Amino acid sequence: MLSNHEIVEIYLKNKLIEKCVECQFSKKKEGRRNQEDFFQDLVLILLEYDNDKMNDAHFNNHMNALITKIIQNNIFSKTSPYWKKYEKWSMIETDEIKAEMDIEDE
Repeated sequence: MLSNHEIVEIYLKNKLIEKCVECQFSKKKEGRRNQEDFFQDLVLILLEYDNDKMNDAHFNNHMNALITKIIQNNIFSKTSPYWKKYEKWSMIETDEIKAEMDIEDE
């Protein structure tokens, strides 16, 4: 049985985590905004993930599915920690900028 650190290190070296993040962020309508920040958050999520489930996914060659599930649950949900940390504030900033532009145009 491997530690989460050992498993994550394997998938950082072979770039699977990076490829999964790039693939899922390419599907977002907002594009790749916050992709690098999310990558770092994802590594932390994986390091804290249940060790038995992580080993099961690793030894059964399901890490791609596990990583993709975690990414999708975070970047496509408006109740996820990712959305609350990044997207919510980006939307507020965008709305404030639009409001200021409307005021200046009048």
